[in-house]
Amino acid sequence: MNLNNLDLFIKAAEEIFIEIGFSNLKIEDCTDKNKKYDIIANIGITGEISGFLLIQSDINSSMMFINKMLSNMGMEAEESDFGQFHKEAFGEILNQISGRAVMLLETQGINSDITPPTILRGSNISLGTYDAAQILHKTIKGSFGYFNLLVGAKE
Repeated sequence: MNLNNLDLFIKAAEEIFIEIGFSNLKIEDCTDKNKKYDIIANIGITGEISGFLLIQSDINSSMMFINKMLSNMGMEAEESDFGQFHKEAFGEILNQISGRAVMLLETQGINSDITPPTILRGSNISLGTYDAAQILHKTIKGSFGYFNLLVGAKE
């Protein structure tokens, strides 16, 4: 697995964000790798490669993203604060990104699949990752705030 293939996960995230109405994204290397978060969603990658995809953020950025996404679809959030719907929508964002990434990997001849998402919510959460052969950690910034995307994989 080379780093170029991990870039497909970032490309998938950018495509999904643009499709649901977020343009003017800034994607850069994550500079604070020890940061604590309020919410983390994780999906496992299986098949010819094994690994993980994490999306990490604070509650405010997550809520702004989901509310703007709903607004772009002509809908309103039924909850005024970060509730079960927002939590599930956060996991679904990662599900969409990883599903798209699997499709992009397939175009490169790499057969893989994903596990269902796991969502962790709390304060000052950090999540250890296993020793992956390749790791890519990016920050995606937009009008909503930021998401950190961490992908790690090995063959």
